[in-house]
Amino acid sequence: MTDFDDAIKIINEEVKEIEDFETVNMLDSLNRVSAKNVVSNYDFPPFDRSAMDGFAFRYTDVKDLKNPTLLVKEVVLAGHPEEMELQKGECVRIMTGGKVPDSCDTVIEFEKCEENGGRVKLLEMPKKFYNISLKGEDLEKDEVALKKGELIKPKVINLLGSLGMKNIKVKRKLKIAVLSTGDELVDIDEEIGNGKIRNSSKYALASQIKEINQEFVDLGKVNDDEKEIQKAIQRGLEGDIVLVTGGSSVGDKDLTLKILEKMGASVFVKKMAIKPGRPTIIATMKKSGREVLIFGMPGNPVSTFSVFKLFVTRSVEKLLGTSGLLPKILTGTLNFDFEKKRDRMHFVPCKVSNENGKIQIEPLRYNGSGDFTALAKADAFFIAPKEAGKISKESKVKYYFI
Repeated sequence: MTDFDDAIKIINEEVKEIEDFETVNMLDSLNRVSAKNVVSNYDFPPFDRSAMDGFAFRYTDVKDLKNPTLLVKEVVLAGHPEEMELQKGECVRIMTGGKVPDSCDTVIEFEKCEENGGRVKLLEMPKKFYNISLKGEDLEKDEVALKKGELIKPKVINLLGSLGMKNIKVKRKLKIAVLSTGDELVDIDEEIGNGKIRNSSKYALASQIKEINQEFVDLGKVNDDEKEIQKAIQRGLEGDIVLVTGGSSVGDKDLTLKILEKMGASVFVKKMAIKPGRPTIIATMKKSGREVLIFGMPGNPVSTFSVFKLFVTRSVEKLLGTSGLLPKILTGTLNFDFEKKRDRMHFVPCKVSNENGKIQIEPLRYNGSGDFTALAKADAFFIAPKEAGKISKESKVKYYFI
């Protein structure tokens, strides 16, 4: 069995970033990956801007005085710049966002002054440049504002809008094909019985693909027939990743590995030292000069979900040259005793609570990798390392939200 870390190393080494991109409207770029560096074409702020409502003045006029009084000359509103040359001892009323006159270099808030009859007395002495957002202090002209490979989140849309980026170049969406195999499978709108089960994993995988904003390609369902499976995989090679559910173990009807080897695939992983997810295959095949990644995935829902979250998502990050799609690994306190064999790393569905600031990993009734009910109720998976036998209550453990 391939250890978890070794499987991750294989993905990091074998999966290469694509350079294909498309141009989309700024709002359509949400949760897409920037394909090029975005360079600012001007300074931001584009002028010295008042950060507060107050009075703007020249610092040298008052720096040596105690509670100086200044003559109010003009009013400057945001969006209505006033070009003026102040004389010594003069100031302007200025509103937040207003362009600070070239002859001014400091702004003091209204509440720190006394105004009377067109004159204003400073009750405090601010430092030079106080309350001024200087031209280019946030972003200078020709500075990289958004790096290639950055995941475009709502907070980034504000930046793009400020830069006037109506359109932006993003990496194309990856085509991730899902093939369901198994004589026992029926679709979700069919009746179950006589040993049949509904093909829920296809829909779960489709939702996970859509969650990370990639394109789901449905290769359908085929029975445990070698020729039919091979034909379906061949169709999937038109995309970027092929996920084959079921058939990756060592039973009489588990044909995925045999078929991949027959097709000339480079097989890097035949099974993994993880639970759930041991019958996981990782391979690549060439198609039209491209390397297409293939995962032979377990049929059980918790296994399939977990393998996608940990390995397929990592592969998507590598292909797009980005980060931020994988779940963050966090630390909490185990609120129960847990025991396992020292043969595999375990990912265990659990609940997570916050007790007075202490993150608690709570138990959840879990009957193994076929327990889709436990998966639906879980907040997270906690991680039990391969070498751990018994993990005692109150131990610190790693976990990730799902």
